Amino acid sequence: MFRYRLLTAVIGIPAGLLLIYAGGWRLAAVAALLTIGGLSELYRLLAARERLVYARLGYALACVLLAATAMVPAPRPAFGSLAVEAGLVVIAMAAAGRWLLARSVAPTGRRLFDTLAAQIYVPQMLSYLLRLRAVPGASIALGSVLVPAGACWTAAVMVVVWGMDTAAYGVGKAIGRRKLCPTISPGKTVEGAVAALAAAVALTAGAGHWLGLPLVHGVVLGMMLGVVGQVGDLFESALKRAARVKDSGALLPGHGGLLDRFDSLIFVAPVAYYYLAGVFR
Repeated sequence: MFRYRLLTAVIGIPAGLLLIYAGGWRLAAVAALLTIGGLSELYRLLAARERLVYARLGYALACVLLAATAMVPAPRPAFGSLAVEAGLVVIAMAAAGRWLLARSVAPTGRRLFDTLAAQIYVPQMLSYLLRLRAVPGASIALGSVLVPAGACWTAAVMVVVWGMDTAAYGVGKAIGRRKLCPTISPGKTVEGAVAALAAAVALTAGAGHWLGLPLVHGVVLGMMLGVVGQVGDLFESALKRAARVKDSGALLPGHGGLLDRFDSLIFVAPVAYYYLAGVFR
């Protein structure tokens, strides 16, 4: 198992960093493929609970959303408009989560509502990776290569998520005793969760210092990412538990499905975007 996880990381991490640096249509195309794959896995989880969706409509809406996000230049909105948009995203995400986790739903329009809830959970949230890539700021020199600030932040956020997962897994295996949420994910421990939070703060503060983010902002953002990333992990675990499956898929050797790998990032990306867009507006 560890060998497959390591092989996936050795191939996936460099490829992901190159795509983030390239940006543009290449990143948008891969984001679209990941989104379609994630939606497919989510649809299977819902189907296991006899919850049907309009799959073709969902895939089409996802592609339109990501294409629009990639083509429209990212604005520099005022803090007030950022706050309002962020609030609406939180409300929509909460409503979608409640709908997706519900044991039963009203028959009227349930296929349409399941389809739209899935849109918010996967395509809408992953679209923030493209928006994060466009966060303004001074380019960073890596040797003779100038890397856009947005690319650096997108890579940093992914490193934070990977660091959280590694810290939680390692500390949980080594000294984990108290279960964090046994009814949802029996393997997660309080000790692992604390280690993940500490890793998020340390990595975000370190990356922020390098990228010009004041220390206090780095610590606050790290705490936010550390919390919402683990909420995203637990949310996906709840979906799998409701569907009575261990993994959302089998696309990534040693990791399971796309949702298993990107469950934290789905929640972390919009939080990072709104915070950084507010600081660097």
